[in-house]
Amino acid sequence: MTGTYVELTGVADEDVESAKGLFRHYAGDEVLEVTEYGVVLKRPKFAARIYVNGLRVAEERNYLFSYDITSPTKALRAALNRERTDVGRSVYTDRMKSIVLAATSEAVASALAEDLSKFETGRWHDEVQLVDVGVLACQVLNATAKVIFLTPQELNAARDFVDRAKDDGYRVVVVPQNIRRKLKDALDLTGEPIVDLDRYKSQWNESFVFSFVALEDLTAEERAVFHRTDEILALRGGRPSNVHDILISETMRIAAAGYGETAGLWEAKEHRIVIKRSELRSLDVYAGTLLHEVAHAVSGTPDVSAAFEDALIGEIGSVASAALNPERLRSR
Repeated sequence: MTGTYVELTGVADEDVESAKGLFRHYAGDEVLEVTEYGVVLKRPKFAARIYVNGLRVAEERNYLFSYDITSPTKALRAALNRERTDVGRSVYTDRMKSIVLAATSEAVASALAEDLSKFETGRWHDEVQLVDVGVLACQVLNATAKVIFLTPQELNAARDFVDRAKDDGYRVVVVPQNIRRKLKDALDLTGEPIVDLDRYKSQWNESFVFSFVALEDLTAEERAVFHRTDEILALRGGRPSNVHDILISETMRIAAAGYGETAGLWEAKEHRIVIKRSELRSLDVYAGTLLHEVAHAVSGTPDVSAAFEDALIGEIGSVASAALNPERLRSR
């Protein structure tokens, strides 16, 4: 190319090298991916570099990648007209986010996903803290690994249930609440649902199989409690006609509210009540759970509803009346 030769004198070699370092062409940054908005570059050891059309305008200590913005926004162009170095983060953050969200390479995606998993330690980088980028990292992780996403609050509230997920081979990834909200009903990069605590709970219940316990396999103390079933039901007027079976199981589905196993369950289609074996530890505990499920059977209503509360009050009232007026029970 025909041009002008310029000779500089009195300039130290290190000054020339320092000046050349302001340009990506001479800096030697490794390219990870090129997008329509700019280039994702491998971050040097000490600080990420922000370039605009190859000219370095800023450095970021807590960025995961370096970036060369090749399609600057109007605000960024205006900022460059005022200042060529130390351009404020606010004017290039949007374009940096566009570059990350447009990236599809495995190198970028896997780095984002790995960085997201560092949230709990506080050592994650600034890009991933942007909600849209954090969600993308979750989508990548969900598509490439067996993971479950939950907040620190969920981890504390459902530790036993989370342990089940770990036993099933899930890797727990803790995320902040603002990202967690975006994951509800979201899909990963392959179109599969993202696994959060609620989805894992749903999957658990869908695949659940009861472990029924035969009467002869109960302990003598447990059998003594279970044999009082008809007496308990007699206090409320007998067994409801739609309850055909009352069974005991070692394992139970997860309750509708919370993440613990339910103590009892009314299965309308099977016309049966299933009660967890541990409820046979005492007569009062078993009787309470049994009458609770009877209230579901006679009312056909779910927990935490006004109709169920009315049905449960009715059951309690019948039992109390029978206990206080035994002659009324004998006349039935």
